[in-house]
This record gives sequence, structure tokens and C-alpha cells, in this order.
Amino acid sequence: RLGSRGSDRLRRFSRWLEGQPAFDFVVDGPNVGYANQNFEGGRFSFAQVAEVVSMLQRAGKRVLLILPAKYARDVVPNHTSSSQPDDRITAADRALLDGWRSEGLLYTTGPGMYDDWYWMLATVGRGDSQPVAVTNDAMRDHWADLLPARDFARWRASKVVPFSFGAAASAPRDAAAPPTHAVADPPIADPPPA
Repeated sequence: RLGSRGSDRLRRFSRWLEGQPAFDFVVDGPNVGYANQNFEGGRFSFAQVAEVVSMLQRAGKRVLLILPAKYARDVVPNHTSSSQPDDRITAADRALLDGWRSEGLLYTTGPGMYDDWYWMLATVGRGDSQPVAVTNDAMRDHWADLLPARDFARWRASKVVPFSFGAAASAPRDAAAPPTHAVADPPIADPPPA
């Protein structure tokens, strides 16, 4: 399904991973950025991604953030129920992207590539590098292409940590405002054993 060009890109990513210090967590950027944004005025939230990345870093974890290249441009797609098909990123969004790049934690996937393949591949790691993915992706369309259902369920149970965002109950809804905190379920400690 990937074709030779897609396979080459994933091999390039795999080689890149081998040259990096071990990651503890891999963040599914689009899944985190679009969480709770499916309303008129909703948009991809760089602030939400930043909150998850920061939460993991505060816990002393090494983080890899996966984003499709189209989310690192000046205009990004809007895959919410908002009537606006795309959004211009703000100066604050650009500063976050630039910071993630300079920290070496951002990997952008090539055009036309399915970003989920990247964070999934990163979780199978090498040697002592066995990172866990932070995503709420239900992955209903993934397992058939990868593994038998039972093996996929076992991988998912040990390699995927869901997340949620908390905010004060009385706080007004503002798509541009960052959440007050991110919560991983189970709480972020050490990745589960492989």
C-alpha cells in the first residue's frame, strides 16, 4: 500500500531514529492538536500539542513529536467541523514549531504520507528504545495492514497511552487558549515494559 516512495521515506525515518538518543514517548501531533476542536471556530491547536509535550518533558521524558509537513507551513488544514477549511498559524504557533525543531524533537512526515505509520514505527524501537505513543487514535483502520488482530491488540495495550485535557469548569471555551493541563491515562511515569 505504501509504494516504493513511501517505503523509502519510512526507511529514512527508521535510519533517522537509529541515529537519535532513545525517546520515551512519541506524540501523535495531529491527534493531540485536533482533540476537542470539533466545533465552529475549532482549529488545529499547537497549544494543546505544546501542553502534552511540556507535561512529558516536566516528567523528565524524552519526546518525539510527529507532524505531517503541512502542519509546519504558514497555512494549515482545518479538519474540524469549522466552516473555515484552513488557518494561518500565529506567531506563537510559529515560535512553538521553531522551538521544537531547535530542540530536535520534531519530525515532519513527507507529503502524502500517513503520519500514523511514523509514530507506530517509532514505538517498535530498537534495543533499549521502546517509546510509547501518546494518542487517542482508535486505530480501527490500522491493524489489518500490520498484524493479526490479537497481536495488534497486544501491541496497542503496551504501546499506546491515551490523553485528555482538563480545564476549570467555569472557564469559557476559547479555541485559541491552551488547556489548563494535560493528563495521560495511565499517568505518565515510565513507559510500560515491552
